[in-house]
Amino acid sequence: MLAEVRHSILREKLLAPGCPLWVAVSGGIDSVVLLHVLRQLGHACHVAHVDHGLRGSESDGDRAFVEDLAHREGLPFRSVRVDPKAAAKGVSVQMAARELRYGWFKELLREGPSVMALGHHRDDAVETLLLNLMRGTGSLGWQGIPPVTMLQEGRFCRPLLRISRKQIAAYAKEHGLAFREDASNTDPKYLRNRVRHELLPLLENMRPGSTTVLAREVELLSELSKASAQQIAREAQGVKREGDAVTRIPLAQLRESVAPHLLLMHLLRDTTMHPDQLDQMVEAAQQGSTGAQFHVGAFTVTVAKDHLAVHGDGAAPDEFSISADGARQGRHGPFSWRTCLPHEMEFPMGRNTAWLDMAKLQFPLVVRPWHPGDRMRPVGLGGSKLVSDILTDDGVPRQAKRDAHVVLSGGETVWLAGFRMAQGFSPDGRTEIVLRLDFRSQGVHHL
Repeated sequence: MLAEVRHSILREKLLAPGCPLWVAVSGGIDSVVLLHVLRQLGHACHVAHVDHGLRGSESDGDRAFVEDLAHREGLPFRSVRVDPKAAAKGVSVQMAARELRYGWFKELLREGPSVMALGHHRDDAVETLLLNLMRGTGSLGWQGIPPVTMLQEGRFCRPLLRISRKQIAAYAKEHGLAFREDASNTDPKYLRNRVRHELLPLLENMRPGSTTVLAREVELLSELSKASAQQIAREAQGVKREGDAVTRIPLAQLRESVAPHLLLMHLLRDTTMHPDQLDQMVEAAQQGSTGAQFHVGAFTVTVAKDHLAVHGDGAAPDEFSISADGARQGRHGPFSWRTCLPHEMEFPMGRNTAWLDMAKLQFPLVVRPWHPGDRMRPVGLGGSKLVSDILTDDGVPRQAKRDAHVVLSGGETVWLAGFRMAQGFSPDGRTEIVLRLDFRSQGVHHL
């Protein structure tokens, strides 16, 4: 197994030889084996443990076990106690725990070393693929768990991603490694546990070796997802917003595409399109069903003689505010928002998504239609500019300007939704929590 891990590290360029790093150790078999393997490969390991406090005395026992392990081996040890139940406002306790855990991990990366190893393995990747397929996440869900996640503070790496749970168990037995059992890993209330303990054994019973085959498929689908995204982006380059703010997608382009569903998903990514509607639109485009209409959130898609016309319908929202407590997750008209950790930021997302450093904002944020005389300091300009001039420079028709909105923090414009970010509010190396704002534009539509 050591040879396999060493090969993965070299192939994926996960770690430089002998480089120091943090190892996230929960006390379970995966993380204990990870720590042992990395030390065998000559890495100077610093142990990081998060106590979520969700299992009472068992959580205390996990922390004591990991601390004792680190001290016996003479390894630097850091731990933190978090309270995901208190933080779970609008999200599940498990998601809150993840946010708290990764937030602390980033703090450690800033302190150094700037690399942290996580214990995800091959079976985790297979389970994640199956969960994504069941939830219907589209091509993004094919990518699975990446071997490396790059952050501003450093990076997370996953050296065991090609190693099976069976191999990990055999390694622990061979080396006499002690570890802690987490009873929540068998609790059927979590869908992942049912996939692990019910679905995968069923597949193995139906066709022995299924898990190994699925593990290969994870890698192939990840590569396929990346390749298809590049191809679809190239195909979509010819679709532009026209002067009347209606976007026209040529039917010939959809008919000639080898992946019309993926192309249309990409072009309409700013909408709340249901998969059934996607199928219906592709069929209407292929059959030339002139006059057919589809209402997708704030948009109407109409099949014309030679194109699909995408335009907004419904009035723009009036002024509203976003409080600090309500920033975790919410929606109002074409706006939606949620908080996330910096490593969860996705690029590129286009101009209809803004990433804001929570610590740089004054709440409540005010979201309203722009007013004559509104000014902002766009990123890269070095000074302020009238919002009306920004809209004019972007070629927005006069009748469509009414749909433009500004987001204000302490009276200062931080985002002209769909157009410009203001200087001084973007996340940086010290950012802990990010506010993601999405704007599904109506009259003003960008692709």
